[in-house]
Order: sequence, then C-alpha cells, then structure tokens
Amino acid sequence: MRVRARIHVVLGTLLLAVAFWGLYRDVRWVAQPFYAWVWWGYILILDGFLAWKRGNSLLTTRLRYVFPICLWSISFWFFFELINARIQNWYYVGVYPASEGLIGMLFTLLAFATVFMGIFQTYDALTATGLWKRWKRKRRHYSRRLTYVLQAVGLLTGGLALLYPYYFAPLVWGSFTLIVDPWNYRRGARSLLRDLENGDYGLIARLLLAGLVCGVVWESLNFLAPQKWIYTVRGLEGFKVFEMPLLGFLGFPALALDTMAAFALLASFFLGNRSWERLADLSYTPAPKRASRELSFRLWVPVHLVFWAAVAVYATPVNIGSLQLSLHDVQLTPGEYHQLEALGITRPRQFLRRSAPDTEFAAMHERLGWSRKRLHEIRDRIRLYTFKGIGNHHGTRLEAVGIRTPEDLRHWTPEALHAQIGGPPGAMPLFVPRLDFVRVWVLAARSRAG
Repeated sequence: MRVRARIHVVLGTLLLAVAFWGLYRDVRWVAQPFYAWVWWGYILILDGFLAWKRGNSLLTTRLRYVFPICLWSISFWFFFELINARIQNWYYVGVYPASEGLIGMLFTLLAFATVFMGIFQTYDALTATGLWKRWKRKRRHYSRRLTYVLQAVGLLTGGLALLYPYYFAPLVWGSFTLIVDPWNYRRGARSLLRDLENGDYGLIARLLLAGLVCGVVWESLNFLAPQKWIYTVRGLEGFKVFEMPLLGFLGFPALALDTMAAFALLASFFLGNRSWERLADLSYTPAPKRASRELSFRLWVPVHLVFWAAVAVYATPVNIGSLQLSLHDVQLTPGEYHQLEALGITRPRQFLRRSAPDTEFAAMHERLGWSRKRLHEIRDRIRLYTFKGIGNHHGTRLEAVGIRTPEDLRHWTPEALHAQIGGPPGAMPLFVPRLDFVRVWVLAARSRAG
C-alpha cells in the first residue's frame, strides 16, 4: 500500500507539472484542458496521502465506488448546468468549437467528474488528519415533522432562486440538501441529518471545510485556465477573488452538502445503500438494501447519457460566452500566419508572450519584417480578444465601436456599451453578448486600471 501511495503521489505531481508547463508554454493539448489535468493531479495526490496515512483510499481499496461517483458527479453537475440556464450566474469562455465536439465532450466529462471526487477526497483527507474527530455531542432524536419542515424550506429557497433569479439565485446552493437529505433520513439512507442526530458535528464541519477548500482550489486553477467559467452574480461583481465574488465562496460548503446528499440518495437505490466512506468514520451504519437493486445501476447508464446530451443541447446556447481563440481568428493574412508558424507561434497567447517585453517585441519586428504598427495592431487585438474570454465574435463587435484594447473598456458604462453592441432579446450569447457579459468586461477593465 505504501508503494501504491507513492505511485499516486508521483503521478499526481507529474500531472500538475505537465499542466503548469503546458499552460506556461501554451501547448494546446495541455493548456486548453488545463483544468482537467490539474484536478486529477490534485485528486491523485490526496489519494496517495490517504493510502499512505490509513492504508485505505478510494483509488486503492474502494475502487468499486469510483465509477458511480464519477458517473453521478457528471449528472449532478449537468443538473446544475440546467439550473444555470435559468439563473445565469456563470458562463464558459474559450470552449472547444463544434468541430472538436468529441474532444470537448471528453474534457467536459473529465471536468464534471471531479466535482464529487474532489470534494470527497478532500473531506476524506481532512478526516484522516483527525480534524474535529472529538467534536461530538449527546445523541438526540429528530421528529419526522422536522424533516418535512426542512424540505419545505428547501422547496421555498429553491423555488425563489428559479422564479426570481435576479434577487435570489444564490439560494439555490443548499436547497438540494434541504429537499433530499430529509428524505434520505426517513428512508434509512446515509443522511447528514442523522449525523447531526448522533451528535457528530465534526463530520459536518469537515464536509463544510472540504467544500470551502475545494472552492478555493477550483477558483484559483480556473482563473489561470484559457477555457474556464466566469461568474455574473448580480450585485456581487464589485469585489472578486479570482473569478468568484468573495461572498460566492459561501456557496461551496453548501455544495459539499449537496454532493453528499445526492450520492446517498442514488446509492440507496443502486448500491444497496452503501456509502463510499469508511464505516469506521461514521457514527452509524446505513441499513442495507436489497442487493438486487445494484443490477439496475448498469441499466440506468444510458439514461444518464441521454440526460447529458439533452442538457448540453438545451443549456449550451445559454451558458457559453465564447469559443477557443486561434490565430485564424485575429485577422492575419495567410502569409503572416505562416510566418508565425515558422517561428513556432501557433496560439494567440504564445504571440503575447513572445512579443511582450521591449526586447522581444524588437526581435519579432526584425524577424517578421512587419511594421511596428501592424505588430501593435495584432498584439492589441489578441489582448482584447483574450481579456475575460471575450473571444473573436464579441471582439469584432467591440472593435466596430472603436474599442481596440482592454483599457478602452473602462471609459464606457456597461449599459451604454451593451446598447451599442448588443442584439435583439433572445439572441445567442455566443454571437451577441448579454449585458452581464459586458458588465464583467467593463468592471474588470476598471479594476485593472485601479
């Protein structure tokens, strides 16, 4: 087990090293799916720590749970993508184009699979350290009436978030737990409410902390990635840490509760009510269900696939703000493109890095034979198109109203700029920016200037 632990740590570290090397060099096959590389590296390192510390981990002794965890994690996040099509709190930029649909879908699945895995491994690692293990109180009994009250609160908060997202969208986080976990409790499934009933406050606290830790790691890595998400939570855009409004980090502990409740619900139907956790870490053993139910797990896999496809078709036009930027998108002539290719420059960010310092700019000017005006023009265009994932579709609209650099954005108000470049209501955000996109660009430009 110690050998396997070291292998997982080495593999995880190698994935992280390759990811950051590829991001710095802007190597396409690494930089574009950067997020998946680093998150699976993080998961492997934590798993290695757990295998070394306790001789027990998800990727060693509990492998049978890994596929259900990943499968259900993907469906869980597609469920929230469906919700986001309504509340519109985040959107994706730098996304793989339709011509690379299979690669884009593979990246999506690998990324969405990390939601459960990341939170569960982080929670397991915190448990392995012994953190708050003694934070327990006397057992108490909760009435069935309380479970129905909690579900009513969950329905109320979730309903408000969906009906009036402009004001109540943040209430969606945690609503899932309030609706599902009381049902798990009544059915004898793994339940957070039962943890509280048994006085195991340390378990709940570790789970909440795991969500917060994952949130910080998620957002810090997302900030660096060329393909990422950007938040547009109304009223909270003023102070962001990475791409997340500061108050938005409170949603990650609630998300951790949602993931645990979701897995427990599905496990009660398809895994004989077994938990992925070590039983020694629980203050009770969930009542086993009929083993025959496990056979239906495989039969439901096609249902998940259909759900993913349906949500992708429905939500993609709403949740995607721009596509992956290539050198073909920045209005180069064929001759100019081949000149850059001969220098090993095949990606826009490589051009920025190679032309940033004065010495590098002078070298580019000399080797390419372009005028300094043309070099500045292409450099400014790439800076604009890559700023907050604006992309070429929105970038050309901005240039049409005289905006050439990110700095030019700060002289506009979001409303005035959107009135100039926006389109008819209901237009596809990929081609016509929504007002919340424009607010992100303008406020970010002002923040950078400040």
